[in-house]
Amino acid sequence: MKRSLFTPLLLAITLCAAAQMPTPLPTDSAVRIGKLDNGLTYYIRHNEWPKERAEFHIAQAVGAILEEDHQDGLAHFLEHMAFNGTQHFPGKGIINYFESIGVRFGTNINAYTSLDETVYRLSDVPTYREGIIDSALLVMHDWACGLLLEGDEIEAERGVIREEWRTGADAQRRIWKAMNPLKYPGSQYAKRDVIGDTAVINNFEHQALRDYYTKWYGPDNQAIVVVGDIDVDAIEAKIKALWADVPARANRGERPIYSVDDNVEPIVAIVTDKEAQYTRIRLDFKKQQLPEMFKGTDAAYIQNVAFSLICSMLNNRFKDLVMQPEASFVGAASFYGELVKAKDAFISIYVAKSEQETKAYADMLFQLEKMRRYGFATAELERVKQETLSSYEKSYNERNTVRNISYTREYIRHFLDGEVIPGIEWEYEAIQQILPMLDVTQLNALAQQLITSENVIISFEAPENAQLPSEEEVRTIFAQMPSLEIEAPVEEVVRTTLIEKTPKAGKIKAVSYNAALGTTEWTLRNGIKVVLKPTDFKQDEILFTAESFGGKSQIADPALLPSAEMACNIVEFSGIGDFSMTELQRALAGKQVRLTPSIDATSESLSGQSTVKDLETLLQLTYLYFTAPRRDEEAFQVFMGVLGTQLKNVASNPQAIYSDSVAAMACDYSERAVYTNLQLLDKIDLDQALTIYKERFANPADFTFFITGNINPQDPRLQDLICIYLGGLKTTKQREEVIDHGTRVRLGQQQNYFTQEMHTKTASNYIQYTSYDMPYTIDNWLNMQVLGRILSTRYLESIREKEGGSYGVGCVGRLTRLPVNRAVLLMSFDTDPEKQQKLISIIHQEVQTIAQEGPLADDLQKVKESLLKDYTENLEKNNYWHNSILPRYYLYHEDFTTQYAPAVQAVTAETIQSTLNNLLTPNNVFEVVMLPE
Repeated sequence: MKRSLFTPLLLAITLCAAAQMPTPLPTDSAVRIGKLDNGLTYYIRHNEWPKERAEFHIAQAVGAILEEDHQDGLAHFLEHMAFNGTQHFPGKGIINYFESIGVRFGTNINAYTSLDETVYRLSDVPTYREGIIDSALLVMHDWACGLLLEGDEIEAERGVIREEWRTGADAQRRIWKAMNPLKYPGSQYAKRDVIGDTAVINNFEHQALRDYYTKWYGPDNQAIVVVGDIDVDAIEAKIKALWADVPARANRGERPIYSVDDNVEPIVAIVTDKEAQYTRIRLDFKKQQLPEMFKGTDAAYIQNVAFSLICSMLNNRFKDLVMQPEASFVGAASFYGELVKAKDAFISIYVAKSEQETKAYADMLFQLEKMRRYGFATAELERVKQETLSSYEKSYNERNTVRNISYTREYIRHFLDGEVIPGIEWEYEAIQQILPMLDVTQLNALAQQLITSENVIISFEAPENAQLPSEEEVRTIFAQMPSLEIEAPVEEVVRTTLIEKTPKAGKIKAVSYNAALGTTEWTLRNGIKVVLKPTDFKQDEILFTAESFGGKSQIADPALLPSAEMACNIVEFSGIGDFSMTELQRALAGKQVRLTPSIDATSESLSGQSTVKDLETLLQLTYLYFTAPRRDEEAFQVFMGVLGTQLKNVASNPQAIYSDSVAAMACDYSERAVYTNLQLLDKIDLDQALTIYKERFANPADFTFFITGNINPQDPRLQDLICIYLGGLKTTKQREEVIDHGTRVRLGQQQNYFTQEMHTKTASNYIQYTSYDMPYTIDNWLNMQVLGRILSTRYLESIREKEGGSYGVGCVGRLTRLPVNRAVLLMSFDTDPEKQQKLISIIHQEVQTIAQEGPLADDLQKVKESLLKDYTENLEKNNYWHNSILPRYYLYHEDFTTQYAPAVQAVTAETIQSTLNNLLTPNNVFEVVMLPE
């Protein structure tokens, strides 16, 4: 008999006394965890996904919550300083060295700060040379205890922090900051904001930053995490040697853990903002955390599974309700987790429909009271049990191909949050024993405890024009919960057969092989072409795409384009075949499958993925999306209600106005442009949308079908499924191409400078150089890519670091081929309006410098190293083969397996300079600049 991992512990469900003490969970034996005498913790694991790469992270169990008033914002400021000079890497030494080996700043070299933690990382670091590994560990050491914090570097960084504050100072950020003192009165969480006070940022004494660093950055608050293609013993020895002389903090163990007070009467917090886009209603039911004796034990694990099941059942109810035309909300979710570091909460969130805010709040309470009073039905529980088991099964099947970053994040959560790490083998066996233990009676008893009248926070985040209840009304409606008339839920019959009558199977007409790509190509008797790419990168992943040329370019009448824009959304909201969207979600319970239709400017496609065992379901959905889109008037009204809520306040969002202005300029105000504003609603027609969808997906033989992952083209089952669900589709010999409607950027130099009312005074800038004369070749495509990255490096130095003028400049070089060849170099950034003119002149000057003198040799070499490094890693990813290599080869006749690396090597300073001059020759450049009124 198989040994049970668990004794059914009533404690785990009700948190009452138990006859048996909880048992600590094991720790995955594949990770080596150690702790030095000075308090430093380390996690080391050998893993080869990807090969010759490793993650080097340092987690600091300290954040903004530990700041004193005169240090408000300095925890985050300190994070920035980690890249501005350390003991062994002065100046920009960390960035310069690691970018020289292809490790990119921002992408692979980065950090984040929150209220309670700060984490630094070097990701995807090459491990083929010992010196690189030593350098990465030396960076970890310096980030832990070797920051220089030089005065001139601190002064230079003030501007960068100010601009990061400006970039992030949107409605959501302002609401969050205003909400915390109301939700957590008198607590440390009411006082601290990660980005901090600009008055402090501008004026703090250098010593205040150094004091924070000295007080809180120490071995007992730090963990080094190294996961990748490394020697565990060697890394452990190196860590011990590097930290041998690092002393323990003088105030070791002092780090306080803050909480929030209990409350008897509900705390009501209402915050509005003129630029907010929607109303979010949130209820927090505060809970005490488990006693220490239960943390990391089987009791805690079972409780977490139980809470997850309860929240999943409630969320499924929300999904069903939102699809009713009379629903007062457009989205909802519930979850159980950490509210603050020392307090948990059961949290429910509703996003209300415009002008139905009070009803949405009442409906939210109705659903929570219904759960408290009656719990759930057996069928609801069985559905989420299937979904849970399926998720665990997929993780178990892919246990040998887990990427380094996944383990790294898991170990960081173990250190910072106490998350258990028993390993997926243990968890998969455990979940198969836990799920049968948890019956609906037990879970309903636990759900009942989640809804209480005390320790409740009720918050509303909303636009200024929202029709909100008063604080008194909020309290009154909440107090009425126990007296609501509510009927108990009823069991529902769930249909699971997607296709009642199996299509008549077709046949494979021709088979060919491509040895270079490792693909098998099938041509079916109905004309459909299927490309199969077997891989072993993921043991339980199959990616699927069907793509055809045409898209919205096939629509001649611009008046139909709004309906075309939303056609696929409408089809998805309507369900498929005989199933409404709600019925389809239930039918797919326990299946790891997803499929999404799309119509873009030049193509239409179906794209999705599944596990190995759910491939048939994926192909059934494909068959139905081609043959059986539904017309559902109620679902259409639901969709329009959701869209209306999203667009109701878009005109009050300066960034939305700015984005539309850029889009208009990019197409010279073409009548074919579709803008996402409130007027869009009047231009969408259900029947037009369905007609357009059916036309775009009328002929499956016009599509190329790609299937990538754990498949075997010789498998008779796979052949049968393809022949039934793809070979059984009706097709024609008609083929479509992309139609050019002549939409172009206006020639010459153009500017659109305008003013807009806004809360945070910001100048938003967009610059675009455009040419239609550059031939589409892989060499030109790569030169445009490299040019964009080189300019990003230049702007990082000139605009961010030297001028302190912007948090960052987004810069991209592109070359596209449909409907015509188009080369684009674009830059975008936010800044202080006082600096706008100077910075935009620097944008153009950097372009001219490269055009006249070519790029710096170091900049070019760093970009090429990064591209080749990324390419090597990408070759071991299903999505890269599926979304890049295969479609490029079969749709555009480019062979990235043989052409890419040589093309990167062929990029030189001369080719970059020539490409840029070719781009600039037509002198087509436009600027869109939004300034505050």
